Amino acid sequence: MTDIGAQKINKEACAWIAKLHGAAPSRQEREDLRAWIAQSSAHQSEIRRVAKLWGELDVLTELAVAVEAPAKKARWNVGGLSLLLHHRVLIGAVGCAALGLMAILFIPFKSANPAQQVVYTTMVGEQQLITLDDGSTVLLNTNSQATVDYTSAARTIYLDRGQAHFDVTSNPARPFRVFADRGMVRAVGTAFSVYLKGTLMEVTVTEGAVELSAVDKPVVDSKTLFGTSTVAGVEKLVVVKAGQNVTFDQQVKAIESMETVDATAISRKLSWREGLLKFSGAPLHDVVEEISRYTDISIVILDPGIRDLRIGGLFSVGEVEKMFEALEFSFGVRVDRINENLVHLAAATPDTPSQ
Repeated sequence: MTDIGAQKINKEACAWIAKLHGAAPSRQEREDLRAWIAQSSAHQSEIRRVAKLWGELDVLTELAVAVEAPAKKARWNVGGLSLLLHHRVLIGAVGCAALGLMAILFIPFKSANPAQQVVYTTMVGEQQLITLDDGSTVLLNTNSQATVDYTSAARTIYLDRGQAHFDVTSNPARPFRVFADRGMVRAVGTAFSVYLKGTLMEVTVTEGAVELSAVDKPVVDSKTLFGTSTVAGVEKLVVVKAGQNVTFDQQVKAIESMETVDATAISRKLSWREGLLKFSGAPLHDVVEEISRYTDISIVILDPGIRDLRIGGLFSVGEVEKMFEALEFSFGVRVDRINENLVHLAAATPDTPSQ
């Protein structure tokens, strides 16, 4: 077989793994994969090799398997090829690695003074779980900051930067509000995440529903709002329900997009809560952007031809080297380590090995 033919089969095998990652395959997908595997023994061995390689790199690409109940192992027979899927327990496998690389702090919130404000901050590659005095929890993601202000009238949090997931204990008498610049999310008993990305505010609801509003004046200082139960200049925009994702443009005070997302996509989007990052056919530039949030290493894509290269896999947060290895071995990307804080990515060629 020529090098070109081998590269073609490798790319197709990687594409199959990326396509099937995170969702049970349809009947048509099973048939298509059977046909692909049946083309030659090279196809069969290559998909085995790629799956095994990713497992050895601890970059876990799951071949989706339809099973009736959760199990530690499932076997999928496709075209005579028996693919054994190991369902790894988070804390027993990947989770230990993730927890070792990212400091996850569990901090209770107790305020003897009803008007006291407490600021919580995470550094790059750090997470922090805060348990509030009403039982609600806040999980701060990497490089994030939030100020908590609980009074007898209201439960108010200001997200200064970054991303957080909120699991709210129901108490209609004390509204739970999250302010982020010109945006405000109001919840009663629900679970949702808020992500500040430049001028955009992204809200994803996993349980219940929240009310998203625009605030007349940007909240530049938590002291301008905290300690009050009412807020002036609020425009209610939309109710976001479980399974929905909405992006709010704070510059123009308008909804940029709103979509209903299936459970698999929600799990992938919020996998950071488990110390993991899941990708299913995401373009390389998006993968690099997301992983860069958890490291001080600057990753630069020099070759515009690979910016949209589709990547599928499951990475432990902080394991940047594992991602580099996966890109080199499975996606034909050259990784040049310029220094300890700078990495360049380009298309690999036979004469230019990675450095």
